Amino acid sequence: MITSYEIFVPVIMGSGSSMRTGMKVREMGCLKTLVIYDKGMKDTGIADRILDSLHEAGLETVIFDGVVPDPPDTMVEAAAEEARKAGVDSIVAVGGGSAIDTAKGVNVLINNPPPLSNYCGGVQNGLKPGLKMVFIPTTSGTGSEVTNMCVISLVAQKKKDSVVSPVCLADLAIVDPDLTLGLPPKMTAATGVDAFAHAVESLTGGQANPMADALAREAIRMIVKWLPIAIEDGKNLEAREHMILASTFAGMAFTNALVHMGHSIGHTFGALFHLPHGIACSLALPEVICYTAKTEAHKVREICDCMGVEVSADADNMAVGEIAREAIRGFLKKAGMPNMKALDIPKEPLGDIAKAVTQDIGYAIIPYRISASKVHELLLHAYDA
Repeated sequence: MITSYEIFVPVIMGSGSSMRTGMKVREMGCLKTLVIYDKGMKDTGIADRILDSLHEAGLETVIFDGVVPDPPDTMVEAAAEEARKAGVDSIVAVGGGSAIDTAKGVNVLINNPPPLSNYCGGVQNGLKPGLKMVFIPTTSGTGSEVTNMCVISLVAQKKKDSVVSPVCLADLAIVDPDLTLGLPPKMTAATGVDAFAHAVESLTGGQANPMADALAREAIRMIVKWLPIAIEDGKNLEAREHMILASTFAGMAFTNALVHMGHSIGHTFGALFHLPHGIACSLALPEVICYTAKTEAHKVREICDCMGVEVSADADNMAVGEIAREAIRGFLKKAGMPNMKALDIPKEPLGDIAKAVTQDIGYAIIPYRISASKVHELLLHAYDA
């Protein structure tokens, strides 16, 4: 078997590491930095801590604090225009996936003409380089700080899509668990489940490789053990350290191995119903992993093992899938993830939604091809499970 994998982004990790932000940006030779975050980062005081670090290092800052969830292309394009006018030479993003994805989109447009939608679909290797970028996550879920893609909402098309390019890669990720202390339980749960989805999908997808597998397995072990503790006690630093490490591991795994149908479903439901990304990806995840067992039973067994669930040696592929489905469903319920029925998602349009799922970019690398009608069946099975 011939495989390939890469380690894309240098990482500084540990309690208090975010206080080195200014020093690290200055070491890159930068003088004027665009700092991207949402208004909640200002309210928590995190944004000011990062700004103070930058100012203490002698850097001039320009602030964009208009980040919103599921960043729309129109917002990203406006932020890029502000960055160009200000003449910044670097970007620091502070926050969850939305802030980091906004930064990536801005970087794409710094030296490449809008609209951002021009660069969706397939890997964009021909883009002009952008600026130096540093990403500082404040949630433990997206792993976006170490990935080469940004997920955006295309307003006119009413869907989510991705830009995949080296221009989306950070020059440095600063992973500080202190910034996740006190994250509300529901956000802790949703982001943690997002990381879990990254891990189990990258482990079972068509682009899996040994390095990604190892990272994914360890991420699953950590998330299953530490996410319930982080939800219960938001100030447990040990739990937060393990969760942010698991999120980064899962991000590294899916950057190399990619995700598949669970995220295709998540992107589609997220765009239609404006759900938090982790919740959207969890809606049919147990069914997705059960489906993969037909061809990837050995990987699904590994998921069960990482979750501490026993599978007998003589279990056939269908049995392995069913055991994994129930284990994952139980884990998601324990984390408080709602099903479609609880979210008041109507059942009637699921057939059309299934067709949209098959048009998502991630659907191209599902473990084995199934029709939209089979995806519809899968969604119906998950609807009130």
